[in-house]
Amino acid sequence: MIHRLVIPSLLSPAFYPPHASRPTHLLAFAHRLRSLLRQYSNQLVIFITLPLSLYPRNTGLIRWLEHLLDGVLELTPFPHSSSTSDIARSGATTKEEEKPQGLVKVHKLPIFHERGGGGGGRYSLGEDLAFTVSRRRFEIRPFSLPPAEGDNEAQEQRQGDAAGAAKDIEF
Repeated sequence: MIHRLVIPSLLSPAFYPPHASRPTHLLAFAHRLRSLLRQYSNQLVIFITLPLSLYPRNTGLIRWLEHLLDGVLELTPFPHSSSTSDIARSGATTKEEEKPQGLVKVHKLPIFHERGGGGGGRYSLGEDLAFTVSRRRFEIRPFSLPPAEGDNEAQEQRQGDAAGAAKDIEF
């Protein structure tokens, strides 16, 4: 049986006392979590969220914490304005798909063995990714913006690529 340990909003002042953000406390806590993961490697998964608005990634404490973790993802939501809703709408590849709600940045992925296995999976690290959250699921998929409205050449090329792809499939 796999146990999932979720630690939401680590170091948030609403949930944790001020001394919890001291490096001696936080790094000792991270080391204890690592020892639990080593001891129960096939039975335990730990998921931690951290408010980057309070603790930016460029601080030394967060860099050390990221060094101790197996994987680091950053979720950046789209701002809630009318101009950015157009960006989110254009990122959906079809009309049936839900609109992306933000971007995903992959900073570090787990490595399962010394030969580097366990990396990219379906998506590469350099690819732009977006996330969608609904009542039933959290989904990460590729994200790309369509050509700008005034760029007729790029729009014609995009339409030609779509028509060419359809012709390539025909036998």
